[in-house]
Amino acid sequence: MKKSSNTCLRYYAAIMIIALCILVFNNAFAKNKLYFDVENIAQWQHKKFNGMSEYQLTRIDGKKAIVASSKQSASALYNKTSINLDATPYLNWTWRVEEFPDTNADDNTKNGDDYAARIYVVFKTGFAFWDIASLNYVWANQRPADDHWFNAYTNKVVMLAVESGSESRGQWQSYKHNVTADIKKYLGKDISKLSSIAIMTDSDDSKSQTKSYYGDIWFSAE
Repeated sequence: MKKSSNTCLRYYAAIMIIALCILVFNNAFAKNKLYFDVENIAQWQHKKFNGMSEYQLTRIDGKKAIVASSKQSASALYNKTSINLDATPYLNWTWRVEEFPDTNADDNTKNGDDYAARIYVVFKTGFAFWDIASLNYVWANQRPADDHWFNAYTNKVVMLAVESGSESRGQWQSYKHNVTADIKKYLGKDISKLSSIAIMTDSDDSKSQTKSYYGDIWFSAE
């Protein structure tokens, strides 16, 4: 009986040690990664700019995704949250485009300012409420990948093409960008914190329609 009790104690002690190790690992992991899965993204706030694009939770290729479609509309799903770039400067995401805006206009013009897939981050540049700026990662229509330009509507927003054209239509694409470095390079700002992140699919300027899919989005230490 005594031997059995000692065995049980050792068993429970081993279980507690394993549980503690998992807890420590998860806490360390959480500090080095900020994860938004598609179910979480689907609950983000819907912001209207010009008509309402549709964002729905779906499954494609055996995995969950957000399907985004616009019909002459422009709206975004955004999450107002503080993101510490000192701890997690890398933005990671996947997306897939099925239908592009019907436009031949340059991306830096108002007629060309439609994107089937876009992720943007927002940050403060001063103390006043209007002191905000944004960096947009977009699937460009005409501009080549790695090109950048000021948004056609405001010079507080810089657009960065991570993909371009229709060659990769219907294929999942994955990306990792150092947001801190990109903001410094393209906007000349030293930023350590983001105030919000959003996804956006729009086609209002081109009076056309678009369709894309977004996968999980996460920030990581490396």
